[in-house]
Amino acid sequence: MKKYIVLLSFLLVLAGCKTNSAYVDWLYESMPLPDSLMYPRSFWEANVAKTLEVRKNMRWRVPEREFRHFVLPLRVNNETLDDFRTTYADTLCARVKGMRLSEAALEINHWCHEQASYEPSDGRTSAPMATVRRGVGRCGEESVLAVAALRAAGIPARQIYTPRWAHTDDNHAWVEVFTEDGKWHFMGACEPAPTLDNAWFNGPVSRAMLLHTKVYGNYDGPEDVIRRTPCYTEINVIRNYVPARRLNVTVMDDGAPVEGAAVEFKIYNYAEFYTVATYQTGADGTAALDTGLGDLLVWARKGDRFGFARADSEAVTVSLDHTLGERFSADIDIVPPPENPIPTGATPEQEEANKIRLAAEDAVRASHPHGNPDADAFCEKYGERGRRLLDMLSAKDRGDVTLDVLEDALLVQSDDRDVLSPRVGLESLRPFRREVLASGIADRLHSPEEVAKWVRDSIRLVEGRNPQGLRTAPVAVWRSRLADPRARDIFFVALCRALGFPSRIDPVNGKVQPSLVEAPAGAGVQAQLELATPLSSKPEYYRQYSISRLTPEGTQLMEYEEDGPFRLSYALDSGYYLLTSGTRLQDGSVLAHMEFFELAGGGRTFVPLVLRKQEGKLSVIGNFDAESLLGATGRGIFLLAIMGDRNDEPTNHALRELDAAAEILNAWGRPVVVVGPACPEIPANTVRIPDVDDSLLNAMEQTGAPGRTLPVIALCDSFGRIFYISKGYNTSLAGDLASIL
Repeated sequence: MKKYIVLLSFLLVLAGCKTNSAYVDWLYESMPLPDSLMYPRSFWEANVAKTLEVRKNMRWRVPEREFRHFVLPLRVNNETLDDFRTTYADTLCARVKGMRLSEAALEINHWCHEQASYEPSDGRTSAPMATVRRGVGRCGEESVLAVAALRAAGIPARQIYTPRWAHTDDNHAWVEVFTEDGKWHFMGACEPAPTLDNAWFNGPVSRAMLLHTKVYGNYDGPEDVIRRTPCYTEINVIRNYVPARRLNVTVMDDGAPVEGAAVEFKIYNYAEFYTVATYQTGADGTAALDTGLGDLLVWARKGDRFGFARADSEAVTVSLDHTLGERFSADIDIVPPPENPIPTGATPEQEEANKIRLAAEDAVRASHPHGNPDADAFCEKYGERGRRLLDMLSAKDRGDVTLDVLEDALLVQSDDRDVLSPRVGLESLRPFRREVLASGIADRLHSPEEVAKWVRDSIRLVEGRNPQGLRTAPVAVWRSRLADPRARDIFFVALCRALGFPSRIDPVNGKVQPSLVEAPAGAGVQAQLELATPLSSKPEYYRQYSISRLTPEGTQLMEYEEDGPFRLSYALDSGYYLLTSGTRLQDGSVLAHMEFFELAGGGRTFVPLVLRKQEGKLSVIGNFDAESLLGATGRGIFLLAIMGDRNDEPTNHALRELDAAAEILNAWGRPVVVVGPACPEIPANTVRIPDVDDSLLNAMEQTGAPGRTLPVIALCDSFGRIFYISKGYNTSLAGDLASIL
């Protein structure tokens, strides 16, 4: 009998190996090129083995479709992959053993809150373990961490995001979990609530126009499919949250439907019409998308012909009645859906108990060691040159860069940022220069032009296997001699730098400098754009206007530095451009204006910068980072009062004006946040913050009348939008507030 038991055990082991191998093979079927180049098969095998071990031990009742697409994959979005699952799976499983899926999901979100809290940062998405080490992450990183943790415990999870809010200039990402009722429920990542479908964004999400996620592989679920690629299926989950419509678009030209036109659905956000979904029209000239019940701009193009229309109902026709190069302008009014918050389902007692628990978890997180010992050791070892190199990196890079990468960078003898820095774009930082230089390639390539020719001849382009635009580390391209176009650009810059030649990718237009490809004659000839505005204020790029280049292939935003220096003059390549400007009103709607114009090489073109106004409605006049005030304000609109000393006459007068407006402010019911030494006795909804925060004063200095004169009274909201501001002595403050509120 013992012999048969041993044989049966051996057969079961073989069967398990086969199952593991089959799942690994399935991952490879849809694996994007960067993942296949950067991580060996043994990495995927180890993670699949751990996943199947968890599946066996936890015994969740998870259907195969949900397991395959929402538990098995490691990739959540565009983060660097790491050993999070094999490192933390046992810890997480032990924490939720014996719970139902819904209970376990809430508990794991509490664990995530013990590891990380919100902090805005750059566009590179940290690996989950890097987020844990730093203790902070933006919403995209918090949701990657939460999804990774849930999947590590065998719970189906996915990252949901609105690519752009319709009512304000921002976006957001969170988490959905599949529970025992066979449905998907949402959570704020690393922001635990006492119940599912309960987060600070229950109100804002009711104003969304599109909510989507990328699902690994060829997914056949019930959701509306936006796009299928060889690597993922992009799905639209808007109907899980709010009432929606099927927006049907018909593209016409000279009275006939247009087949094969590209139809782009665009949301106004950060002063541009941002494309959230693109379809090709069929033989009947139509395309369709599920959207929220607000306005979109629908843009259609084919060849050098294009057209656009506001979509405010279930059907819209777009005529290709414009041609690239045509000079014209247009006004568009955009109205987002009204707010109708999703009920949270939590009792006041549950919310209060959750607040107490969150405070305890803040203390747990604060007790964890944060920082990057590798960066500290590097600075200590290499002194001033080491510090100069670290200063070239972002705060996030300094938080997770490894010692071997930093030491590898120092192999080049230059302090030029475009030579010394190992960071090119948003790629994963790995040692590269030592391996390249050891090959002797420096003896053969003596100029950037020779490097460009070697790259063109030696690196084979692989098209279609990286639709998400993931970044491949240059060392992986070096070893495989394979790359997608973007990875080849990054590799070229990294190779130039390794050989001591300054190189970079222009952050505004994405061009490689020096050029990797031989440009056609006449390309790159620059022209001067001059924006003409009668405004006395200083319009902000991304806040009130943006510039995009239009080509038959689509629209390319000129990505100037956020919060960069004020200017109205731009040197741009010759071509056809769109200047988009807009005034965001207090209710979230937008008065937009578009100027289409051609820039001729070597010439100077004047284009009006139009910021439309509407009487009787508040518009957004400025922006600041309001995250530090969330504990005092909650989500929504509030009055901010930055006060001086009580003996200061303007402050003393403002106190009397606030007293005169007490009845209005009390009826209004929203928080009045007072910062500084002087605090009014009223209204009843006053929240006191004793110390003046210079960052708030600095933010307010950029809005309204110049200077830092106190007091500053501003009507703001938790998204950081400023609708009204008063500085210094204002005898009409009470009247202003009465009129505004």
